[in-house]
Amino acid sequence: MPVVYKAGLKSADVDRVETGIGRGVSVDYRAFLCKMNGFYLTAPDYAQIPLSAVGEGVISFDRFFGLLPDGNCSDVICFNKEFIEELDFLDEAVAIGEDGGGNPFVMVGKRGEKGVYYWDRTHLHESDLKNYFDIPEQNDCGNLFFVSGSFVEFYDLIIKSVGGSPAFIEDI
Repeated sequence: MPVVYKAGLKSADVDRVETGIGRGVSVDYRAFLCKMNGFYLTAPDYAQIPLSAVGEGVISFDRFFGLLPDGNCSDVICFNKEFIEELDFLDEAVAIGEDGGGNPFVMVGKRGEKGVYYWDRTHLHESDLKNYFDIPEQNDCGNLFFVSGSFVEFYDLIIKSVGGSPAFIEDI
């Protein structure tokens, strides 16, 4: 499965991301942005990630956000400015990607130290018989489900879910 990415950012650009979202990012996510400025999957345009806490036992992954001002749906600053305040009850939540249907993946905790969560923002899994969320919604924002303990674990899970050795293609 092809993984399409933009060339990595300079450290000053990642500083701009942090300033733009008003929050720090984890060291691991910073390193990722310096290597690949976000990425998205193609053919198919998603991967299935195991998550036993939801009814079907899987969730989709579509993309990691980057500094992409011309591509608003994938721009980490635009996405966080528009939606992250819905999670203002969490310590330093930062949306880093999404499932392709408006449900973000969020690093929670000071500089992302507490883990990566799937934010069921659209209430996709609300009516599932099995809906074992880890962080309950407040003000109808949607529940959050723990996915991994760190950005690196999450990245590795995505690559494993893609299967085999994905072809990384730089989008010029």
